[in-house]
Amino acid sequence: MSQTAQESNSVGDAQASVGDPSTIAHRQQPSSQPENSPPSPDEEPRLVLLLDVTGKKHDTISERLAPFGYWVDEIGRRDDLSDILKRRKPSHLIIRIDGSILGQKTLEMIEYMDDRTSLPPMIVLSQDISMQTRLAAVRAGVSTFLGEPLNMIALVDRLEATRRDKEHAPYRILIVDDDKTIAKFHATVLGAAGMEVLSLHDPNKVFDQLSEFRPELILMDHFMPEVQGRELAQVIRQEPTYDSIPIVFLSNEDDRREQLILMRTGGDDFLTKPINAELLVNAIATRAERFRALRATMLRDSLTGLLNHTAIKERLNVDFGRAKRTGSPLSLVLLDLDHFKTVNDTHGHPVGDQVLKSLSHLLKQRLRATDVIGRYGGEEFVVVMPDTPQDAALRVINEVRDAFAQVSHPSPNGAFVVTLSAGIASHENEGAYKKASEMMKAADEALYEAKGNGRNRVETAA
Repeated sequence: MSQTAQESNSVGDAQASVGDPSTIAHRQQPSSQPENSPPSPDEEPRLVLLLDVTGKKHDTISERLAPFGYWVDEIGRRDDLSDILKRRKPSHLIIRIDGSILGQKTLEMIEYMDDRTSLPPMIVLSQDISMQTRLAAVRAGVSTFLGEPLNMIALVDRLEATRRDKEHAPYRILIVDDDKTIAKFHATVLGAAGMEVLSLHDPNKVFDQLSEFRPELILMDHFMPEVQGRELAQVIRQEPTYDSIPIVFLSNEDDRREQLILMRTGGDDFLTKPINAELLVNAIATRAERFRALRATMLRDSLTGLLNHTAIKERLNVDFGRAKRTGSPLSLVLLDLDHFKTVNDTHGHPVGDQVLKSLSHLLKQRLRATDVIGRYGGEEFVVVMPDTPQDAALRVINEVRDAFAQVSHPSPNGAFVVTLSAGIASHENEGAYKKASEMMKAADEALYEAKGNGRNRVETAA
């Protein structure tokens, strides 16, 4: 027997029930802010300042950004900007101008501000896209220039891109070295540089840590008593899942021929002990960044930037195995856009692509960093929610459903809204599911039931 949760089934109810756009669902840290209030000055990762000097009536950016979790605070006069920036810490500053002299003067004022370090990333919206206006924006330090009428998804893209740059996830580095003192020293150096480091002193346990920790680089000693580094590297390379992880050897071996042999047997780089701390950090960061970029290309859906079908199934298997070992709860969500074929037939596939991107942005905004989001195919999405029982997953996905129902999608045929349906399967005890595939099947059946019960709703598996 399934559990139905349809807190506000109609689009109108969804619009009425959203409340405070700054209350981001499923935060890792509980918010102390009351409902229907802006974020506090101490916690404003999604506060956007809007300086509109056009004096004209536009689409309300505040309302259109609200479903994506951004709170917009409009500045009445450009002269107030410096004072407001002393009291608030917004994630972005949006400047709306036109071709008038006032717009040019506003950009010049920002260019010559005394304290430019207080300025957040800036985005200019303008009906005037002339070279003169674009140059004025560049000279003011503007990172993004968008023409009007405004493409809201393009704006959200830029907000998200600059926010991700500031929230760069630390590189995960696995150190394999039997010498605990040396391993601790290298871990301290890399940790001080902002990397997440795990030290392993028993090379026989390397596969356990590769599966659990998912490193982006392995820093490995060559001379170890039970197994040599070259041997361990070859063992790791035998497993296709870990074949592309960079392996950097760190040893006092100074024979160049021996170093080249190590490189041919699975290594990507060779560093000689003792090594300067700055050189170690730069070498590791460069390799890890290269791996991350390559991995993203291989594992990400080109349209939405979410994990692709293969990658999300792999992550589900990893998190399911962890939940089985630790006894922690795990929830799996399948989401599907309602009547999406009609959207493509009526408005065209380019507009349909924008709808898919809207949902991907909303999911990334509303879910935790620890939740794993993927595009399963077509208009179907998957969310893996570690350490999340069914009732919490149900609440969060209903909030996502409500928020998405109020997103207005522009089209040459007129703006329209789209709803979604979802099915949830949760693993909360030892006997719940034996395999990740069983969990996926249960979530799919719950989704099918949501579709059959009228769509725009969430159902949970028995």
